[in-house]
Amino acid sequence: MYVFKEIDKSSTLIESNVVNYTQNLLTSSAGIQSINLVSGSISSSYWNSLNVLFYTSGSPIYPNEHQFAKKTNNLSLDLRGKTQYLTKYHGYPSSSIIQIPQQYYGEKIKETSFVLTDKTHTDSDDNNPIIVDDGSGNLYSTNANSNWGTLTASNSSVSSSDNYVGNIFYEHGIAVITETGSWSGSVNYSDITKDTNFTIDFDSYDTIVSHEYSVTLMPKEFNHTMNYSVRMPLSGTYNSLEGYTSSIYSNPYLATEFSESKWSPYITTINLYQKGDTDTPVIQAKVPYPIRKSNKISTTFKIKLDM
Repeated sequence: MYVFKEIDKSSTLIESNVVNYTQNLLTSSAGIQSINLVSGSISSSYWNSLNVLFYTSGSPIYPNEHQFAKKTNNLSLDLRGKTQYLTKYHGYPSSSIIQIPQQYYGEKIKETSFVLTDKTHTDSDDNNPIIVDDGSGNLYSTNANSNWGTLTASNSSVSSSDNYVGNIFYEHGIAVITETGSWSGSVNYSDITKDTNFTIDFDSYDTIVSHEYSVTLMPKEFNHTMNYSVRMPLSGTYNSLEGYTSSIYSNPYLATEFSESKWSPYITTINLYQKGDTDTPVIQAKVPYPIRKSNKISTTFKIKLDM
């Protein structure tokens, strides 16, 4: 009787897949925070923390306070040759910081997917301010009024070093609006998100690692059942269910109908154990329906684990 056998490791497949999920969040969504901050004044501790972590040469992540080629790794979009501009944080009192819990973005916010729409303020044409990211960690307005917005004649790119309005740090779920000028004639960038009535849309970024194990049962393996109910009771008379059940557990022999050569058990569960520990399974796979174990041909089960 086979109860345990080793998995053929040569048949194990491991692959990674990136998945994205579009998040549509409101200011009322759990954990979403918008904080107004000014250096040395309102929420100065937040300003100081951002300054140390992201905007100064002392940062372990962003080594230059002016501009840099963003650090990359195997989970990030290759941004070499592109620039995140950080100059407006110093000399400008930061307007606001928007914090997004990791439960929404996973490993990071996917580049070029961030859209913040302020629902409180409008321009003379009844347009709401809309701020997006450029894929390099810069925020800019897609609809700033050309007479009042930050778009300059010297550089017409809305996400340029002159015209960007803030930064986003994708891996941390933090967006910072640093521009203090006017979005329109009546709305300043410092007003945006101030009344906490805005929406945020973005794609989360997660890597799912799949492990696929192949479990092959040969014809002569696992042809016995571990179900006590197929045993026959000991001879005698029983006046209670407890006594009858106890007699079944005490008898090592199968009932006649389960001992014929044409009978074979059904597979319902496959347990995977750590080597040397057969007491508690680390993975338990349930088949969708009982599968009869063949004693004529080999049977292969594939177990796929996503994590």
